[in-house]
Amino acid sequence: MKTRSLKVAFLVCGFFTLYQTTAQSAALKGAIMACKDQADIKKALQHSSDKDSKATAAYFKTRAESGDCLQLTRGQLVDVDERDGPLWCVRPSGGLDCFWTLEKAVDLYPSKASVPGEQQQQSGGRGRH
Repeated sequence: MKTRSLKVAFLVCGFFTLYQTTAQSAALKGAIMACKDQADIKKALQHSSDKDSKATAAYFKTRAESGDCLQLTRGQLVDVDERDGPLWCVRPSGGLDCFWTLEKAVDLYPSKASVPGEQQQQSGGRGRH
């Protein structure tokens, strides 16, 4: 019985280790819409006429209220889970759900200065007396 329990525990730990290594940490270059369904984000990115813009805005308002789409902010930390051409599925740091957005909005190598809450060190060390 203990052997079986150990095997299951090993498999579970192995899965989470593998899962964690597949995601790549990144930050967002700017504010952008992201949706759980690729079709929604493709619809958001299509150029629509002025006639359709009100209907599109109302559609995405309901999608955001339901949690199927959200507005990501500049500098927000995300993990890149999947890539499909120009669309990438990102998971906000600490979140469980993956949201599709444009790959151009994702900075795979953010500098510390672009990450919110991080302060740049001032040069010169101690102040003069």
